Amino acid sequence: MKQAEFISLMSEGLGVEEKTIRMIVRTLREAGLFTTGARGVNAPDITPLDAVRVIIAVVASPSPSRAVRDVKYFGSLKPDRRDEESYSKWGLGLDWVDENKTLEETLLDCLSNRVPHHKIMMGELHLSEDGKAYITTDTGRQDYHQREQWQALMDAGENRKVRNAVLASWEHMHRISNVKVNRSANIYLEILHQIGFEIIGWEVD
Repeated sequence: MKQAEFISLMSEGLGVEEKTIRMIVRTLREAGLFTTGARGVNAPDITPLDAVRVIIAVVASPSPSRAVRDVKYFGSLKPDRRDEESYSKWGLGLDWVDENKTLEETLLDCLSNRVPHHKIMMGELHLSEDGKAYITTDTGRQDYHQREQWQALMDAGENRKVRNAVLASWEHMHRISNVKVNRSANIYLEILHQIGFEIIGWEVD
């Protein structure tokens, strides 16, 4: 699938104007987060990862100027494993979620038909400008967070200097304190699956 067809597909699937998708694609490409290559008939095909990144950018914020920030931040989050009670109740939160995969990788699995379709039916991805991210289905909920920063904070113990340095670099903390309007949006995982089918295509079992 070439870029023009991709932009039309994403606009229709996500309910966003084509010019907004086009600006997001340009911004991500300039940051090295979207497939690059020749133009015209020799242009490279759009990849499923390209689609996932555009989806994250659209759901996270309506502003194309924030696309790079949001794709890097939300895409790198990992399943939250801090709540032992929740962990024991839900196992991995959702049994198809790999605890070592980032949110970007998990969404790529959904879009690429690597998750059984019945597992994601009625499922939703929720993203908020203050940094919250989670996936819900009819069987449970999986929260995502900055696992490495949290572990670094735990490892710092009572060392105030190290703890302050970790907190200073922790983007979630900056989002909580700096976002005046906590916009939150969601998208059905079924839409990711449908977009993936249009881009990749697969045999129906």
